[in-house]
Amino acid sequence: MWFLFVALPLMYNAAKINSFKKFVKQVVRPLVAFSVIFEYIVGLYTFDWWIEILIVPIAVFIGGMLAFSERKPEHRQVHKLINGLYIFLGLISLAAVIFHLIHHYTDYLNRLTAMQFIMPLFLSLMFLPFLYGIAMFTHYETAFVVLKRHFRLPGVYKYAMFKAMLRFHGDLEGMERWKRMVFTKNLQTREEVDEAITLVKTLQNAEQNPHTVNEGLGWSPYQVKDLLVAKGIETPDYRNIMDEEFCAISLPFKLTDDPIFSDTITYMVLGEQLIATELHLGLKVYNGTIDNSLSRMQLLQCAEILYQSLFGEHLPEKIKGAIIKAKNTVGSNALAKLSVEKNLWTNQTKGYSLDFKITHIRHRPS
Repeated sequence: MWFLFVALPLMYNAAKINSFKKFVKQVVRPLVAFSVIFEYIVGLYTFDWWIEILIVPIAVFIGGMLAFSERKPEHRQVHKLINGLYIFLGLISLAAVIFHLIHHYTDYLNRLTAMQFIMPLFLSLMFLPFLYGIAMFTHYETAFVVLKRHFRLPGVYKYAMFKAMLRFHGDLEGMERWKRMVFTKNLQTREEVDEAITLVKTLQNAEQNPHTVNEGLGWSPYQVKDLLVAKGIETPDYRNIMDEEFCAISLPFKLTDDPIFSDTITYMVLGEQLIATELHLGLKVYNGTIDNSLSRMQLLQCAEILYQSLFGEHLPEKIKGAIIKAKNTVGSNALAKLSVEKNLWTNQTKGYSLDFKITHIRHRPS
């Protein structure tokens, strides 16, 4: 049972992992989390027949709702609510089992029952290194295949492969970031390979230990890039895109249920290696012939969160009005320039983009 329903599915999931965070989330948690342990605890004790029958449709319904809501960012709050309900029901079931164990403990004080409970958890813990080994092997093999096609000189490719394995070893996320940098900047020499690896390591260290940025210079990119996580808008790593320019840009966050032409919001952080100097919020409205005030209100809420987080005060009324009415305007405060810009599209539905931008005004510390 453990091999068929736990080990095999997680071996498949491990082959698709490209970071340690994903490994913990998609492999470690399902392997040793409450749901797996609970399955074997309940296996030692069954409820009355009518409870068992009732559990099946409820579990299927909740499981279907969880799977459906997890696929769409706009259903993030629903997913959290259902997941909380799922955990609550599981805790109730677990409490019932523990209550039964306490009052009937003599039924479980035998070697066979103890082995039945301990063995699956023991197997799962022993299985973790093997699963991470699968993830590493698959990730490195895929990376080296595409890198071999990229490097023009075989000697540089072999050097890059050796240095990547030496410097990153089990760091799948670092390896993925370095590989992306190789393609983005078209690295072709050993010196460029070494510089890219050093830069990735430096950025990872800065993320783990965020530095304080003087407010006269800008903001910490590793703090401002996550300001909209509560709204469901997440940005990936802050990366080197060109020369000394760095950027972190979110995936388009859907605001409507339309699978193709949904209004979206995108968040972008721009700046230097250790300092962010520009924050962009972009709203794309695909059909301007209908009422899209709700989409603009979503943009306004995100803009308010950014502004309050940066400056500790409410967004100026002038900027609020421009976002609500989709009008161009500019403004400023002591540290930054503010702007709202609308760009019409040349399509039949009169779509448009509405961009809110915060640009830092450099003030060198005295």
